[in-house]
Amino acid sequence: MGPPLAARTALITGGGSGLGRATSLRLAGRGVRVVVADVRADAAKDTVSLIEQAGGAALAVQLDVTDSVNVDQAFDELFDQFGDTFDCLINNAGTDRGASLLDLSDEQWHQVIGVNQSGPLFTSRAFLRRVVAAGERSRPADIVNVISISAITVGTDAGAYNSSKAALAKLTEVMQREAYEYHWPVRIHGLMPSAMNTPMMEQWHLSDEVMMDADTVASAIEFMITLPPDTFVQNLVINSRREPGWPR
Repeated sequence: MGPPLAARTALITGGGSGLGRATSLRLAGRGVRVVVADVRADAAKDTVSLIEQAGGAALAVQLDVTDSVNVDQAFDELFDQFGDTFDCLINNAGTDRGASLLDLSDEQWHQVIGVNQSGPLFTSRAFLRRVVAAGERSRPADIVNVISISAITVGTDAGAYNSSKAALAKLTEVMQREAYEYHWPVRIHGLMPSAMNTPMMEQWHLSDEVMMDADTVASAIEFMITLPPDTFVQNLVINSRREPGWPR
C-alpha cells in the first residue's frame, strides 16, 4: 500500500482551473492538504473555496512557474510551514498558444516554452533540493509531471506546444534516471493525457464528445501517488475511446 493520503501535503501548479482544479478537488477529497498554486491568484482562491465547501483543507498560493526566484521563495515558505509532510508536487501548469510556424511570434514561443518546459524544471529543482537535503524518509516523496500525448504526436499550429511537451518528456526521463542513480527519496512519474475538456482546449473548438473529463485524468494522478513505495510510473498514456477512429 502507498502512504496514507491524509498525512500528505501536495502542491498543484495550475490549480486554478482545468486538470489542476480537478486534481486539487480529488486529492483534497481523499484527505490531502492541497496547496493550490496558480499565476492567477483569484483562480487559486476559487479552487480553495470549492475545496473548503466540500470539507477539505487547502491553501492558495500565487505562483509564476516561469520565475525561478518566485518559485524558490514559495518553496522555502511551504517547507518551513509544512516540513516533511510537504511531499508531493504535481507539475500540471501548462499553456498552449496555437499558431503555424510562419505566424508563431517570439513572445508566443517563449511563453509556451517557459510555462511547459522551464516551469516544471524550476519547481522540480526547488522541490528536490529541499527533499534531498532533508535526508532519508519513511516513504518517498512524489513528483508527477503532466506531460501530454502531444509529446509523441504532432499537429498543425502546435509547434511550440509539441516541442515543449516533448522536451518535458525527456526531462522527466532524466529526472527518473537521476532519482535512481543518486538514490533520491523521491519517485518521478510521467503522465501523457490526450485532449481533456478544459479551458485550455477551447481554442481548438473540439467537440465535448471526443475529450476526456479532467477528473478521469486526476484519478490517474491519484493512482500514481498511492502506489506501493517501491514502484513508480515511468510513463502513462491515457487516451479516450471517444476520439475519431475508436469504436463507439
